[in-house]
Amino acid sequence: MIRLSFLSIAVVFIVGMPSHVQASIVNLTFSGTYKTVDLEEEVGAFNYSMTYDTTLDTNTESFATGADLSGLTTYHEWHGYSASGIIDLDFQFDGMEWLLSDHSGNVPREGVTEGLWFDVDLATGATPTLAWFKFNNSSSDLYLGNMYFDDENIGLGTGSTIVFSSDVTPSIRTNSLTITRSDPAPIPEPASVITWTLLGIVGCIATWWERRR
Repeated sequence: MIRLSFLSIAVVFIVGMPSHVQASIVNLTFSGTYKTVDLEEEVGAFNYSMTYDTTLDTNTESFATGADLSGLTTYHEWHGYSASGIIDLDFQFDGMEWLLSDHSGNVPREGVTEGLWFDVDLATGATPTLAWFKFNNSSSDLYLGNMYFDDENIGLGTGSTIVFSSDVTPSIRTNSLTITRSDPAPIPEPASVITWTLLGIVGCIATWWERRR
């Protein structure tokens, strides 16, 4: 019975250790309502979704608030991401669709790696409030977020714009872009699964031992 007690304590100790791998899959939704360029007439609501795997990201560019970004001071954090991390994409509006192959990387300043930009580190679980990336196809260009700068500072702005290739169709836009995040549940580590299995075995042995007494 003493051996069982020691085994039980060891198993419980292992169970108390961290048992989940840090989530690498990020589900992001970008929503809002497009209006005419003068913002007087509503055109329609949009809801774009993207699934990103941070382990596939090859962009290492990151700038803290107040950091130097090629000669300008950042208003907030900048975190760059490569398109290689996008594992699922659903960007459709009013019969138009933008595919992963339509993505065009943004370069905030000369010498900085192009990519998608957010104001948070996605690997930390934080939800972005600002973004900046674009998609270009034969009929239209889709812009999510924007970049702005003056003589001293640089930052990201909210909003979204669709610019049509045809001069006949006017652009549509919104100054309000809502970003939400809903990650899948973390996957248990193999060691955690083994630990819970051992705990079950210990319980069965303890029950059998008590019945024999």
